[in-house]
Amino acid sequence: MGIYDREYYRGETQGSGWLTGAAPACKAIIVLNVAAFILQRIDPSLETSLKASSDAILRSGHIWQLITATFLHGDILHLFWNMLFLWMVGREMEAMYNTRNFVALYLTAAVISTLGWALADKYYFEQHDYMVGASGAIMAVIVVYAMYYPRREILLFFVVPVEMRFIVAVYLAVNLVQFFNHDPNLSVAVASHLTGAAYGFLYKYFDLRLSRLTGDRLKRPRLRIVTPEPREKVAPRPAPSPTWSSAPPNTAKPAATVVLPQELLDARLDEILAKIAREGRESLTEEENRLLQEASRRARSRRSDRL
Repeated sequence: MGIYDREYYRGETQGSGWLTGAAPACKAIIVLNVAAFILQRIDPSLETSLKASSDAILRSGHIWQLITATFLHGDILHLFWNMLFLWMVGREMEAMYNTRNFVALYLTAAVISTLGWALADKYYFEQHDYMVGASGAIMAVIVVYAMYYPRREILLFFVVPVEMRFIVAVYLAVNLVQFFNHDPNLSVAVASHLTGAAYGFLYKYFDLRLSRLTGDRLKRPRLRIVTPEPREKVAPRPAPSPTWSSAPPNTAKPAATVVLPQELLDARLDEILAKIAREGRESLTEEENRLLQEASRRARSRRSDRL
């Protein structure tokens, strides 16, 4: 059963539009790339100021090209393969990290991978060339994904099942050979791929999620699991007649109640789902299991209200 099939997750990802269901940011990025590709064909002059130029970025301060170039593509196959891999791994990473963290990962990877290409193009290859494509940003997402799921298999060319760790290792090895060959006629932006891969590794290794770096959890109220206060003591009633039968007194402690606003429960649920993906359901603490049950209960309640 996949992450989107779990009952407590389905209730949070329903929506009437294509961009309001699961992985909305991943879908939006794909839509923007397709739209930019269409605009490139309608008005080719747009590409002149939006594609990455090492001279323009490093000498003229055209820093917007660090982002805009990653939404442009050279041809339909370039666009197709990039968007296919983004969809294959990006939607699961967005579910694990949440939309805000995923967008931050993708955009920072786009900027850093393009900057890495610009530096290599100007000072190593000395070609003073141009670059377009989302490959560097997507490579960062793929590396993070492969570090979480190294043995996850995908169908290479839709036919051959290959584990993610092998795909990433072979791809990076080929790019390293191309990079160090110092081929002046190199048309593939291998420096962008390698920079994106390095950033993805550092992102996962040092846990560079935006929510952690900005201290969001310190600013939010802490999770509180409380027990209802006991009622005021009253005078004991007279003991029943020995001839009457009475049920034994209830000595069980009242069940703990989760007191947490919905948005904070959603944030904790993201962390719990990520922990399940990494370590399995049996790794959850008693508190995390209660949160999972509460999320499931609220999801069922919302569905029953809509019926």
